[in-house]
Amino acid sequence: MNPKRFKKLHGEFLRSNKDKISQFWGYEINPRWFNRVLSDPIPRYRWFRSVLPDINGLKILDLCGAFGMFGAYLKSVKGYSFEYTCFDKDEPKLEFGPEYFKAFGLKPPRFVLGNIYNPLQFMNDSFDMVWLMGWCAKRVKNNFDGLFKEVNKVLRPKGYFIFNMAFTEYKTRSSREELIDLLENTGFTILRLDKIPNKVDFGVVAHKSTDHLSI
Repeated sequence: MNPKRFKKLHGEFLRSNKDKISQFWGYEINPRWFNRVLSDPIPRYRWFRSVLPDINGLKILDLCGAFGMFGAYLKSVKGYSFEYTCFDKDEPKLEFGPEYFKAFGLKPPRFVLGNIYNPLQFMNDSFDMVWLMGWCAKRVKNNFDGLFKEVNKVLRPKGYFIFNMAFTEYKTRSSREELIDLLENTGFTILRLDKIPNKVDFGVVAHKSTDHLSI
């Protein structure tokens, strides 16, 4: 599916469900917002798309994935074939997921209700990749140790953890070093840490160390 067609279907879905979606999101949804995410200007999303390796055949967990927008985009427009699990704490968002995927002619993936404040309810070594976008990472800035341990447990050895930060606490060199230490202490190897050109964000790509035992 070409991007123009995807944007059209995406916009139609949001407009047809505008009142319900705006209610659970807490503000009025503008369909053009996600079109901007897909087509360019928001730096953190551009970074996210740029660092993805070949994800064909992988099992992927999208933490705080809402109704699976990025999963649908990567399957429809980029043509990737992967096993996708969308995880979110808001049941109304997840309920929209199956219909959202059907709007693009896609088979609905697995949608799981849960909170990243709590242990992740998946078997150890279940996924090849875990995503976490910045607005969600902000919620757990005081408990990254617990979250990183949980992500490490559900990742397979050498599995990827890709996330970005959308807050200013980690702007300084010393605070970023603290975060790197925390990742390494919870069993990750840093592959890249990038400053995202919007003054406050930076992104991390890491993988689970093979010599680290999940706790």
